[in-house]
Amino acid sequence: MFAFFLKGVAIGAIIAMPFGPVGMLCLGRAITMGLRVGLLSGVGAAAADAFYGAVAAFGLTFVSDFLAAHAQVLQAGGGLFLMGMGLRLALSKAPPRPAETPPKKRYAGAFASIFLLTLTNPLTVVAFLAIFAGFGLGQVNAHASEAAMVVAGVFCGSMIWWAAIAFGGKLLRLRLLAHMRTIKRVSGWLIAVFGLWAVFFAH
Repeated sequence: MFAFFLKGVAIGAIIAMPFGPVGMLCLGRAITMGLRVGLLSGVGAAAADAFYGAVAAFGLTFVSDFLAAHAQVLQAGGGLFLMGMGLRLALSKAPPRPAETPPKKRYAGAFASIFLLTLTNPLTVVAFLAIFAGFGLGQVNAHASEAAMVVAGVFCGSMIWWAAIAFGGKLLRLRLLAHMRTIKRVSGWLIAVFGLWAVFFAH
């Protein structure tokens, strides 16, 4: 049984590692808002990965069929979401000083925004299905306990990567405090460009 968990850990890490707009957001938040916000953003991404992992592991074809049928709408929505977040980041005022503690609602928003953003990429479930087949897990849906272990592993494997990103952001924060405004503007415009690209290619 533990072998299924380890396979899930490997799959979660493989899915999470490509560094795109979600990774940039998590890193940027850890740098500008602190470790907790960065970690909670990572938890949101890992939870979304676990959701898609569950769709693949439990063979939930009705969910994957729905995602495939609405892929363009979801991608466009995610792109618009990215554009809004990127512009807000690029045009926002200087970040708070390290001594200031972000309000609790920011923690909830950090999780929810990244969770929803990661869910708007329905192609992720296709990647999960392909990787599952490569790991010999094509029939894991026949055993609920094994599928659950795989999903738990996916979350843990993904979270290991996002925790590394958040802690990396914390280390960079100590070195780049004098350049926070520039970092926010550059990362914000890059994220907005990612969003524009997603909207453009959704049609």
